Amino acid sequence: MRARHTRPETHGSDDAGWLLTLALLAPIGALQLYDPFSLHWRSLLPPGLFVALLAAAAYVYRHRRPEPRIVAMVVGLQQMVLFTCLGILLSYMVAARGGAFWDASFHRWDLALGLDWRAYLDFVDARAALGTTLRLAYASLMPQMIVVILALGFAGRLLQLRMVVIAAILSGTAAILISGLMPAMAYFVHLGLGPQDYPNLHPAAAFVHQEHMLALRSGELRFVSFETMEGIITFPSYHAALAAIFAWGFAHAHAAIRWPGMALAALTLLATPIDGGHYFVDVIAGIALAALGLWAASLLALLERPGWALRASPSRHSHAASAR
Repeated sequence: MRARHTRPETHGSDDAGWLLTLALLAPIGALQLYDPFSLHWRSLLPPGLFVALLAAAAYVYRHRRPEPRIVAMVVGLQQMVLFTCLGILLSYMVAARGGAFWDASFHRWDLALGLDWRAYLDFVDARAALGTTLRLAYASLMPQMIVVILALGFAGRLLQLRMVVIAAILSGTAAILISGLMPAMAYFVHLGLGPQDYPNLHPAAAFVHQEHMLALRSGELRFVSFETMEGIITFPSYHAALAAIFAWGFAHAHAAIRWPGMALAALTLLATPIDGGHYFVDVIAGIALAALGLWAASLLALLERPGWALRASPSRHSHAASAR
């Protein structure tokens, strides 16, 4: 009897990642009809060229020199780049229609949990080396994404690779939608702080979102460029969600990269309240999204739609690597 699938189910499928990424076009299109945005099309060239190069690599290693590990890696990178572009555009469109800010509520929730953000800021400010370390960790999120995808791919952990990508897409989509219902400006703006209040720190994203957020809400900003768009989501923290997802991914990588990767992801979580100005509840909510995203990804990564599937079977070498 002919086997239904040519690839072991444990390696998963890329189909759910594509469907979830392309599904963002629906809300973008609907919002565009209601309140149109204009896009600087030249800003599409760098990510578009990168995606095209990845597509060419996927074609070669799917049809010319079959190597499922490389296909899974380049497709994962493709999906993350496309989701980032579509997601940040959707986040701007959603923010333009946001309601009242929730900063006071988030601050109150932090205090109710016994979490004093200002005390944490002062603690880090008094330790310049710690502040620098956290800032570098916060800025390393995109390199972490690339490394975890490559590490899982070369190790043959293709199911885990696909779960990381799907969880990132799911948690990002949820964060965008929730941020429209519960918008916020983050701690530095809410408390009216300035550089004089933390002289030894240089937070990576303390105020970068402020100008765009206010301009979106006032209607002044409707022409956007991928070259200048910023992360404007406060609650839940997508930075925290990605750090948690990448930590999970690193935990399934080769031992040589497992602990350094998990440590860097943990530092990113610690940095998020300071360098992102996030409320502690933002971080907690982001981690919760990551957990839910990984659970859903464990199911979705196994779904395969005929005609979309990766038809090349894993090599014996990659199958052996995944069993180590």
